[in-house]
Amino acid sequence: MKIKKIIAAAAAAVVAVSTMAISAFADDTYHAYLNVQTNPGWIYRDAWDSDQYGRDVAGWDYSKLAANGEAADIAGTFTDVEITADGTYKVSLTGADLSGEEKFSQLYVSTDIPMGNATVTNVKVTIDGQEKYTFDEAYQADADKKSYVDFHVINIWNDDLGGDEGLFGYMMPNDSVEIEFTISGLGSGEAASNEADTAEAPAETPAETTTTTSPTTGNVPAAVMVSVMAVAGAAAVASKKRK
Repeated sequence: MKIKKIIAAAAAAVVAVSTMAISAFADDTYHAYLNVQTNPGWIYRDAWDSDQYGRDVAGWDYSKLAANGEAADIAGTFTDVEITADGTYKVSLTGADLSGEEKFSQLYVSTDIPMGNATVTNVKVTIDGQEKYTFDEAYQADADKKSYVDFHVINIWNDDLGGDEGLFGYMMPNDSVEIEFTISGLGSGEAASNEADTAEAPAETPAETTTTTSPTTGNVPAAVMVSVMAVAGAAAVASKKRK
């Protein structure tokens, strides 16, 4: 009976350690950003990892709308979001009058979630407070060639999204555009408050650069494996002594 209890305790310890490892993976913090590109004025905010206009490019203020390849004094507030667990999130641009433009060339969300780590569904597009379209599954072109999850709702060069005509009718926003989406596959971790990081434009100071958490590999850390082996070893020794 004592042997059975020892083995049961060892098994319970393994489960507990494994659970701690999974929880640690779920505690990674990622970020999502709304990205736009208009036509014909080329008012835009590129993906966070853009080589020229991205979040971490020195001297570039990622918190602002830009135009024609340069920083511009265009009003608008981007609301980004931190993602720490499965759930529904929203990113937006408010206070920006883009009605002088003809159309969006691109409208999408970029994230620093490594490809294969999450699934995005129920993507809802809202312009000036009116819901325009919902994608049951997020659309990401050439997913096998990309490093991070991003998903488009408008891209005039992509036939799968309706090309130049798009998949849904809309007027360019007088004030706001929002994209809501549901993330799954990250785990339950400590749920994010969904209190988004707000970046106002124009702003007098550059946006702060955030540090991206290293992607989870799925491998159990060495310390965890050592603990599991120690428990299993203790059980084996006890079993031999009993014999």
